[in-house]
Amino acid sequence: MPPPPLSQADITRIAEQVSLLMQLDRTHNNVATTVDMAALANVPDYIASVFEEAGAVGSELSNAELYRQVNKRVAQVQAQIYLMRVEMENRSERDPAQIYQDPLAIAAYGERLQTLTSMTKSFGFDPAVLAHGWYPVEREGGRAHRWMRPGDMSVACIPHLGIADQVVEISGHVLDVAQLEGLVIRAGTTEADILPDANAPTRFIARLVLGAEAVKSANYLPVEFVMTDFRQPNAQDTRLLGANISAFTCRPATTAQAPVPA
Repeated sequence: MPPPPLSQADITRIAEQVSLLMQLDRTHNNVATTVDMAALANVPDYIASVFEEAGAVGSELSNAELYRQVNKRVAQVQAQIYLMRVEMENRSERDPAQIYQDPLAIAAYGERLQTLTSMTKSFGFDPAVLAHGWYPVEREGGRAHRWMRPGDMSVACIPHLGIADQVVEISGHVLDVAQLEGLVIRAGTTEADILPDANAPTRFIARLVLGAEAVKSANYLPVEFVMTDFRQPNAQDTRLLGANISAFTCRPATTAQAPVPA
């Protein structure tokens, strides 16, 4: 007699195990494929230990301690490069949430170099920002920007400073100042303060004040933009436009200054 058919739950469990084994086999047997839940809880340190052991010397050295420190640091760098490749393989502009489907990708996003948490960084709406619900990228003055298009929401996943208290400032503008009344920008449960420019009321900066807990799960911060009032810019351009976003700035919370709209 043929075996009974597998249930949907059985197929799901098998698929999960196969997925884990495939993710751990990316370096073609250089990284063990044994499923170890303790290792999966902190994948970057685990991968670093594999590279560290592979690079260790078998004989006693007079400067063994120095070598151990250097080898450990090189192993950490190797682990970062490994996870960068995992990150690139899992990025999808059409489905930003896809990054959460791969445990190694989650580890890649969650692991940041400590020095980066103290450096302010600013960037336009370039390819480093995973996005959904926007019109195509436009460029002006060397900086990329995008318009929200009609829909339930627009999403931009931005690279932040790592696991640290920080302030994210988002620069943009609308066609009519009345549109700001229907604009909501949030990250998780944190809603941004939208501060219009006193000299140019259609321009604004949205400020998100985030604690380390709010950004610890991923290197990319999903920011949601909700708009209720879309406008047509002119007779020639028949698109319905929401807010135009042109810049993102991430700065440590301890050094955050009052924003000055661009």
